[in-house]
Amino acid sequence: MNPVWVVLGIAVIIYVIYYLISYLLLPKPINRVGAEEIDISQMQQVISSEELKNTWNATSGSTLAFNIFPEILDRTSVSGNEYATVIQIGSKQLFKLMVAPDAGRGYSTAPAILDVYVKGKADPETIEIPNVPLQRWTSVVIVKVGRKFNIYINGKISVSHMCTAMPDFDETQPLRVGTPRLTGTIALMSLASYPMKTNEVRELVNGMSAPDGKPYLSSGISIIPIPTINISGIPFIGCPGGNCSSPKKPGPMEEWSTPYA
Repeated sequence: MNPVWVVLGIAVIIYVIYYLISYLLLPKPINRVGAEEIDISQMQQVISSEELKNTWNATSGSTLAFNIFPEILDRTSVSGNEYATVIQIGSKQLFKLMVAPDAGRGYSTAPAILDVYVKGKADPETIEIPNVPLQRWTSVVIVKVGRKFNIYINGKISVSHMCTAMPDFDETQPLRVGTPRLTGTIALMSLASYPMKTNEVRELVNGMSAPDGKPYLSSGISIIPIPTINISGIPFIGCPGGNCSSPKKPGPMEEWSTPYA
C-alpha cells in the first residue's frame, strides 16, 4: 500500500476523532433566547422552565448575557422608589434596578442588585452591582459556577460574590423579563450551560456590541453576531467574517439626544 495514502488515512481518522470529541465534550456555544429586542415595560416569558433548567441549572455552571437600555420613570404610585425586578431567572435569582426618586429628571445611573435565594434560607442574599447607566446601552454578563456569581459590566468584572450555600432553583418557573415600573429595552439575551471565563466574556461582549456599547442589531447599525468555531475548535460567539471593526452605517433614528444622559 502506498505510504502516502496510509498517512492521509491516519490524518483523516485523527481529524474525525478530534472533532467528535470536541463536539461531545466541549461546551456548546452561547445561544440566543427570546426576541432580538425585548420591551421591558411589560412582563413576558422568554423561555420555558424546562429550557431554563437545561441551561441555567447545569451542574458545570452557566452564563446569562444581555444588553440593556433602561429608562427610569418619574416617581409615581405605579413606579414607586424601590427596586423593580427586570429579569426573573426562574423565581430564585432576580436582577433588579432601583426606581430612584427623581431619577427621570436628571440622574444618569441607577443602583442594581441580584437577589439570590440559597438552599436552607427564606430570605435572598443580595449582590450589589455598581450603578447601571440610564438612557444608554450597557452589556451585562452573569456567570454562575457552584456558589459563586461573577457579574461583568461592559466586559469587565464588576462584582464577585460567594453565596453562603448553593443557589436554589425552582424547576417550575421560566425565564421572564420586564415590569410595568420601568421602560426600556433588553437586546441579544443569550444563555450558555457553562460558566464563561473572563477572556470569553470579553470576547463575547466585543462580538455583540460596538465600542460605544450599542448592540449589533439587524435593524440598527450592524448585523447580528452568530455562533462560530475558532481555529482551536472551541465555540464562541463572534462576528461573521471577523469584520466587526469595519465601519458601519448607522440606521435611521439610531442617534438621539436626551437631557438624562
